[in-house]
Amino acid sequence: MTTSLKRILLLASLAAAGAAQAGSPDGLSLAAVGNASGAPYAGAVKQFFADHKAQKVADCNDYMLDIANLYVANLPPQLTGDLAVGAVNDKAKRKRLAALLTGYRDATLTHGFDGALAYEVREGKLRLYGISGDPGEKVLVSTLTPAEAADQRKFNVAACKAVAGLGVLAAP
Repeated sequence: MTTSLKRILLLASLAAAGAAQAGSPDGLSLAAVGNASGAPYAGAVKQFFADHKAQKVADCNDYMLDIANLYVANLPPQLTGDLAVGAVNDKAKRKRLAALLTGYRDATLTHGFDGALAYEVREGKLRLYGISGDPGEKVLVSTLTPAEAADQRKFNVAACKAVAGLGVLAAP
């Protein structure tokens, strides 16, 4: 094999690896759910998505963030904040959450959700969790004090960090 052909193949494989992390051109489809303690932050979650769409969200730990869909309503009744937050540390709940996320279908989502942005207040801090629809992936966590969470810019950075590492799942 010639040196130039080896270089081309190496560059092509590196480009493919980067594209796999960045996801499909459609972007992430996420379900956003908070438990009762996180309910006061539902408006900030909606604003995060609006700001993302207006390209006001920055600092995503060097990840490209492309959210195509963020559902905060019209979710399956079984997809609750308590289930999502519980899935952070419970393997059985994590598998149930993954099945609900990836099995959901509607006119917009033909392959289900790629993951969830779950949130709760615990020990006096807002915790944002990026949970993949693949139960084998690590849960991403971002934490804010209530004062930091009241600042939409800081909230956006934290939410971005929680979901920016999630990948777009391939259609089954």
